Amino acid sequence: MSTLPGAIVNQDEQYLADNARRRKQFSIWFYFLCVAIALISVVILVVLMISIWSQGQSRLTTDLLTRSHSELEIERSGMWPAIMGSLFVCGTCALVALPLGVGTAVFLEEFKPTHKVLRWIHGFVQLNIANLAGVPSIVYGLLGLTVFVYMFNVFGQIRVNESAGLEIMGYKHFYQVLTLEPGHVVFAPQTDPTVRQTTFDEPFQAVDPDGNPIEISIWTPGTPKPTDPEIRRRTVRSGAIGGTITERNWYYFRLPFDKSFLSGGLTLALVILPIIIIAAQESLRGVPSSLREASMGLGATTWQTVRDVSLPAALPGIMTGSILAMGRAIGEAAPILVVMGAAVAKSSGPQHLMDDAVTMPVLIFNWAGRQQDEFKELSAAAIIVLLVVLLLLNSTAIYIRQKVQKAQS
Repeated sequence: MSTLPGAIVNQDEQYLADNARRRKQFSIWFYFLCVAIALISVVILVVLMISIWSQGQSRLTTDLLTRSHSELEIERSGMWPAIMGSLFVCGTCALVALPLGVGTAVFLEEFKPTHKVLRWIHGFVQLNIANLAGVPSIVYGLLGLTVFVYMFNVFGQIRVNESAGLEIMGYKHFYQVLTLEPGHVVFAPQTDPTVRQTTFDEPFQAVDPDGNPIEISIWTPGTPKPTDPEIRRRTVRSGAIGGTITERNWYYFRLPFDKSFLSGGLTLALVILPIIIIAAQESLRGVPSSLREASMGLGATTWQTVRDVSLPAALPGIMTGSILAMGRAIGEAAPILVVMGAAVAKSSGPQHLMDDAVTMPVLIFNWAGRQQDEFKELSAAAIIVLLVVLLLLNSTAIYIRQKVQKAQS
């Protein structure tokens, strides 16, 4: 019959009591340390919020939410174009990053290769995704500038006031020319996009500012000049020069994307893509393997198992990671500054796919860096609005997640 070691049988009771007391004290100290760290974080946040509120509460007016940036009426400056711009940029980011990130995570976790070379590639991709999550966002801005704004200059260099690149759809080019009626212009369809100006010496077909087709006559100096305003609106001087003007529909699309909100959204998609992939992977790993095995045992294919078992079970975790990623995207300023610039003088949101935009973080950055006290107060008020918009978007996403969880339970 085996006997217990003497070190276990003959234990020092005083030593055991002292050891237990030390461990309890250490546990209590560690608990209070964690509480203190949490309280310090909360206190810092509260102090910041109080400071921002005290600076910006006087500027929380309807003008802030309905007007645009103004250099002449600083006290009436607003951020409506920035709110719309942020929604467009983040909407583009979500449309690209969410399906691509979740799809990549499903591929990496559920469709693991068996061949040695493919397993090596799989591991290489996984390692790089983990590394990309720690890359500074301004690096993604430089990447977006090269890939989306200029597209490696494959379609030619972008020049000011020139339609460089490849225009695909949603545009009409016209020559704008003055008629004999002061201040009145007509638009002649442009046949050759490479000719930026043309001279009119013969009658031609055109459209008026309302889009109605009209026949334009030519008046030659030295001949009687029309006096009827209606006729003068349909007559141009011989040798008049027309410059190019472009009418763009909302679906106007071209390559490269230039400094458009589409470039900004795609760049932000690169920023948050690793976060979404890693969060989705962890959620899929949390799904019990017994569920997959049960599905396979009933004859389901891998895709059917992913669609009907793995993804529904991992969806709450995937949505949580997506909410955190989109919260980062809406507050990013560095990549947007690199890709879209720091200009804030815009009176509305984007009008077409290739239009530029102002975002809330860029507007706050611009206002906070100015010397006037009014702009500093406006920047504090804009921070409050940004936080409210962020809370609304997150609350909506959390509500949808709860609905999905209830539907599955």
